[in-house]
Amino acid sequence: MPKRPSRKGPRKAVLEDTLLMTAVTRYFKLAGVVSAVWFVGYFKFSVSWLWLLLVVYIWKERHTKERQYKTAISQQLSTDEKSVILARVEDLPSWVHFPDVERAEWVNKILYQLWPYIGEYVEIILRENVEPAIRSSLPAAFQSFKFSKIDLGDIPPRVGGVKVYSQVKRDEIYMDLEVNYSSDSNIAVSVKGINAGLKDLRLHGILRIVFKPLINSMPLIGGIQVFFLNNPELNFDLTSLANAFDLPGLSDILHSIIQEQIANFMVLPNRYPLQLIQSIDINKLRYPLPQGVIRVKILEAKDLKKADIGFTGKGKSDPYVVIRVGAKEVKTKVISNTVTPVWNQTFEMIVDAADGQLLYLDVFDEDPGSKDDDLGRVNMDLSKLRENSFADEWLPLEEVNQGMIHVQLTWLWLANDPLELDRVLEQNKEVDDSHVGLLLVFLDSARNLPSKRGKKSLQEPSPQATISVGQQKFDSAIKYNTIEPKWEENYRFLLRNPNYQNLEIELKDSKTKKVIGGKVIKLKELLDAEDMILDQKFHIKTSETDSYLQMRLCLRILTPTANPEWTDDQEEDDLLNTKKTEEIKQNGSSVDDQQLEKVPDTANGTASKPSNNGAVDSKPVKPVVEGDIVPVVSDTQESGMRLRKSTSGTGSHGVGRIQMTFRYSHQKQKLYIVIHKCSNLKPAQGDSKNLADPYVKLYLLPEKSSASKKRTKIMKDNLNPVFDETFDYSVSVQELVKRTLEVSVKNEVGMFSSSETMLGKVRINLASLDVSKAITEWFDLSPENEPKSESFESVV
Repeated sequence: MPKRPSRKGPRKAVLEDTLLMTAVTRYFKLAGVVSAVWFVGYFKFSVSWLWLLLVVYIWKERHTKERQYKTAISQQLSTDEKSVILARVEDLPSWVHFPDVERAEWVNKILYQLWPYIGEYVEIILRENVEPAIRSSLPAAFQSFKFSKIDLGDIPPRVGGVKVYSQVKRDEIYMDLEVNYSSDSNIAVSVKGINAGLKDLRLHGILRIVFKPLINSMPLIGGIQVFFLNNPELNFDLTSLANAFDLPGLSDILHSIIQEQIANFMVLPNRYPLQLIQSIDINKLRYPLPQGVIRVKILEAKDLKKADIGFTGKGKSDPYVVIRVGAKEVKTKVISNTVTPVWNQTFEMIVDAADGQLLYLDVFDEDPGSKDDDLGRVNMDLSKLRENSFADEWLPLEEVNQGMIHVQLTWLWLANDPLELDRVLEQNKEVDDSHVGLLLVFLDSARNLPSKRGKKSLQEPSPQATISVGQQKFDSAIKYNTIEPKWEENYRFLLRNPNYQNLEIELKDSKTKKVIGGKVIKLKELLDAEDMILDQKFHIKTSETDSYLQMRLCLRILTPTANPEWTDDQEEDDLLNTKKTEEIKQNGSSVDDQQLEKVPDTANGTASKPSNNGAVDSKPVKPVVEGDIVPVVSDTQESGMRLRKSTSGTGSHGVGRIQMTFRYSHQKQKLYIVIHKCSNLKPAQGDSKNLADPYVKLYLLPEKSSASKKRTKIMKDNLNPVFDETFDYSVSVQELVKRTLEVSVKNEVGMFSSSETMLGKVRINLASLDVSKAITEWFDLSPENEPKSESFESVV
């Protein structure tokens, strides 16, 4: 087929001719209008004729523009129908664009009816709670601070759409609201007779409401968390003295300050918690564990827009990239005079809610002394990155005609296994600017700080805490005139090697700038702590002997390896089991005498071990909740489990044993199986070293297909291999009782090897599995020609 000839040349010529004719036509039109005015004046006609001609001219212009607009739309529709339609509906609410977002007119009707009462309630809160708190935190010269006017107006916020997530844990509800608030509000403050304020606040963003934990007593919800997933769009008008800021440059500074204050209050990782029952710890609602960390490597860009064009028509840019996740923002270095910059910089950003949060990459051209030019942007859904774990892509920049950026993205999970640290440190040897751990610090309060005796009375300090790890440093709020400050603030540090890093806390009196006291904590202590958490009093060095800080420290290892055993639901467990915890405190123990006689049972939260006198000691362990996977069993637990079976270490058939954990998740409708290890396997016949290269193969019978087959890695030259690998099968509870798990331990052999392949086998009847708890068991392997079926009752 002959190639269609290019029409770029003729089209360009036609366009130039059209522009020229338009200019000529407009010139003669204006000349005609001027001539008509002169003509009317010269011949002394009535001015009414001039008004009539003006009306006709305006009507003709409007009619012509409307016709031209329709013609242009028709032409664009014929070439790119989708883009034209989307461009005309971009300002419609989210339920128009997304099928999983529902309309919320009933919510808007309720808000409209409640708005006058909400306005009165907010005014009471601001005057009775916020105003005194602000006044107490200000220096004495500004103690006259007050809200001179609080009026939220008559226009309530409007909810454009509602999305409720279904793939969440069974004890929580996630709901996203598209909030559009274009108000007629007017709020003013006064300090020393000087008034300033803002009005007509306009805000647009996605507000998430989390109901957790769900409980089995009224009000059915233990607490609520409210926060914005990303920085909302914000605009407002200034009043009184604040009008002085409504100038180019100053206005941008003021907007960024207010945006930052909103982010510090209600944009992730910050949340606004509501406590609905007294037994729920509100701080655990405010500061839950993040979901993970993303490692963002900005490699390079190409074909960027030339923002700085010189007299010769040629130009380049001075590009840099701004990376944003929630309220956190970092930027790369500036590469001067290029449209193909190479950065090769790595950043790590903490992710609190992958579902709904976006990673923003904004490319700018640096212009010192003026506003930086926009070179394009791109955003990515973090939930997809979490599913794929890794991405290495060239991404086209949006809102510009050209430009691409090359990025590498890695999702890092949070592991509570100290052994994972060594593996991560080894993997990161060749990764520049990488971190291996995340430290979460909750600074609760201080007690018994020293006070200074003045001339007439004791002078209490105004303490401020400075918390640092290496070059990362945070300052707490100042608590004025108290020896028992209560901060309740949360800080997060990325760590390079917790074996050698320290957490340093220094307390200063903000009035005198003198040091009150301090504390240095070696982070390697957390590696030996239970669940890598220390929640306790830390004594500090001051002039008083009993001064201390109350803090909670939590360490997590950053690993690209996903493992269900590291799904840390400790915060949720504490919330769900609050009532049970109170009962334990009252009764002294949650374990009865019969349970103490049993061997370790991770489902009811106790582990047992024989003491020196033959008695059994009870040791609390982390309770297992729905959907959790039991962690790798410790030596103490392992020794306890061996008491449950009277067989020898080689098993009843003398070919070895295998240890596995079974856990069923009702929420996900999945059976999780952890292959821990084998012990005392028989050497493979024909092996030159009298050893074996074992691996484990699973089939969920009666299916023996590739979909049902699971297989561990191979352990070379080992008769006591440790696998610690997790597999899962999607199967309903009704179907599970009909299934049997076939477990085969095999020896990997070469193509021409004469060694045997089967080392042992066992079939496990899953009808006997207690799906309400996690079970870890040892199973005896049997020879291939003597297959043996076992149930969970038979191994106890």
